[in-house]
Amino acid sequence: MQATRPTMRDVALRAGVGVGTVSRVVNKNDKVRPETRARVEQAIAETGFHRNELARMLRPGQITATIGLVIDDLANPFSSAVASGAGRVAGQRDHVLLIGSTERDVETERDLIREFVRRQVDGLLIISNDLKPVDETITIGDLPIVYIDRAPVANRYDRVMLDNHTGVKSALNRLVSDGHRRIAYVGGSPTAITGATRLRSYRQVLQGHGLPVDPELVSMHNYTADDARESVIALLGRRRPPTAIFSDNNRMTYGAIQALTALDSRTALAGFDDIELADLLPFEIDLVVYSPSDLGAKGAAQLFRRIDGDTGAARTIRVPTRLDRRGRRFHTGA
Repeated sequence: MQATRPTMRDVALRAGVGVGTVSRVVNKNDKVRPETRARVEQAIAETGFHRNELARMLRPGQITATIGLVIDDLANPFSSAVASGAGRVAGQRDHVLLIGSTERDVETERDLIREFVRRQVDGLLIISNDLKPVDETITIGDLPIVYIDRAPVANRYDRVMLDNHTGVKSALNRLVSDGHRRIAYVGGSPTAITGATRLRSYRQVLQGHGLPVDPELVSMHNYTADDARESVIALLGRRRPPTAIFSDNNRMTYGAIQALTALDSRTALAGFDDIELADLLPFEIDLVVYSPSDLGAKGAAQLFRRIDGDTGAARTIRVPTRLDRRGRRFHTGA
């Protein structure tokens, strides 16, 4: 016969206190005298008591001590770094971070959000591929939500966003200052907020320099590194190929590097997002870098402000970027 799970009453009897005192210790309430807390903690250790989180979260009005994070691709270093930052803040608040990956599919994203709502998470962080705000497709009640990096145009929810325009501008300005006039753009979705913003900035910066925006040098709808590689190979095979390429995320940059390496091309390359081992490349590359972990941490911090009762207007928090030149210089001569 299986032993009965120890309860708060068992702990209270062993410690010689009331059940309410045990509850306050378990829930980290400061209004317990140190000597009483020590006695209760010893009784918890001796009885092997563990709080029943499922039963606790089913009580009306109780928090579940969980928050959800909806991301698009767990294998992407960007997503894992965002999760790391959010998880760090969640841990500081004694919450568990639950993560779901959509693989960039809108219906999967909506299904994941519904599941998190069903599980009664205390709040939700979303890296979204959905053009519609969450409450237009899903009943969420008063669940606090913060969008990270990508969000619908509607601004009724908090958003933690990169300074995309400044990042693109700094990269293109450097390419232009290096003498490039035919700069290609390789990107993913033209409708995602990051893709649309970076593409718009690309056009604005080129026009600001008095350079034409050649539609034949803009390649969109690349969703994998393989897609980007094939697009760059095609761009460089044109009668008038670009002398430089701007890639709008790390997957595009990986693909561009593969293409340049396969063709032994010295076409200049700049990209948005850091990439692993960039310093080992045999050529220079300019990268718009930032801290994805900060995106997650700032998003989680804002989410907990809402969980704690902040009802102020929706906020947009910007995370800065900087331009780094990485890799090794070309060596000329015999």
